[in-house]
Amino acid sequence: MSPNIPYDIQAEIVKRVVPVKSLIRFRSVSKQWKSLIDSSQFIAQHSLTNQLTQPYHLLLIRYKVALKIGKKYVSIIDDDSFPHHKFSRTIPPTVKLLSRARLAGCSHGLVCLYGSVNNREKLIVVWNPFIRKSVVIPLQDGTYTFGFGVCPKTSEPKIVKITCNWGKPFTLTSAEVLTLTSGGWRPISSINLPHSSKGILLYNLVVVDGVIYWVCYNIVTKKSRIISFDLTSEEFGGVDLPDSLAWSKWLSISKLKETLVMLNHYFRGDLMKPACDVWMMLKNGVSKPPSFTKLFSVKLSPCSIIIGFRKNGQPISEQMYKRQNGRPYVRKLEVYEPSSKQMNDLGIYSSEGSAFMMTSYTESLLLLNHSNSFIQ
Repeated sequence: MSPNIPYDIQAEIVKRVVPVKSLIRFRSVSKQWKSLIDSSQFIAQHSLTNQLTQPYHLLLIRYKVALKIGKKYVSIIDDDSFPHHKFSRTIPPTVKLLSRARLAGCSHGLVCLYGSVNNREKLIVVWNPFIRKSVVIPLQDGTYTFGFGVCPKTSEPKIVKITCNWGKPFTLTSAEVLTLTSGGWRPISSINLPHSSKGILLYNLVVVDGVIYWVCYNIVTKKSRIISFDLTSEEFGGVDLPDSLAWSKWLSISKLKETLVMLNHYFRGDLMKPACDVWMMLKNGVSKPPSFTKLFSVKLSPCSIIIGFRKNGQPISEQMYKRQNGRPYVRKLEVYEPSSKQMNDLGIYSSEGSAFMMTSYTESLLLLNHSNSFIQ
């Protein structure tokens, strides 16, 4: 760009650039451009206005079930080339050290993982796979449930930590939140964990429209519901499920085209063939509680479960099968084709004794102005 163009006009031109890859490259044009693109205000505004237009990736985490080592992270661009354009991401050393890493959420291009190092030190890692930046938060000993998301109004990444008491009955006792800018945990004063927080297990979560949603199973009543956490107001809430879902034995939560969906796995017919009903949550305004409507059913291959969806809405399932030579079970990924109503092999396999964990992310500038660091 010509040096004769006033900087204010240059800045306005740069602000209209959408692709993250281009902005990363433009940082080398001049010190002024680098300072602009690295600024918190620019990064936040870009995240707020361009999130839904960024390229969509599926992140597959393959890990050893028994040995809890040997993880491999593979990113697949979810476009017309799917699944052929796949590659291994550069993994931060702290993520490599996590034993049996678990997902705490994915939001605005950031992936949050937690686990332990050598079964001792516990860590949370917030990671931007596209720009290869990460921030690590050490954890004190304790039993926790986590949630992660980016505030839709400020673009501030937040981690929610719910402390659990494994006594009888199992109880959710308190909650804290951490923002990456503050770097410290603070109690959530307006905590209103579900009416009957005793005997509840939190598992499986998604982030939709600035709200974290967990599936909750009450081990006393044997009934499931949803707990929510608003990342802007920092308030908890609850959503009751219809009886057809609340009493399901194999219930999980997912996201389909930026909408919350419930996955109800079951066996159909006398032959006990696996299937899954996909239910979408409908928001009915402020005054009325959400409702649920059944979208479709998927007939699955034997020993299969749905683990997520493509950007176009196609379900992706993981199938476990045994080799003909009698060696241990391995897993493969399949995608459901609505036109043929068949599951098609994606050609992605695990090694012996391995399983898949999957999430989706978009390209983002968040963490660009952070060094790879620990928050004490």
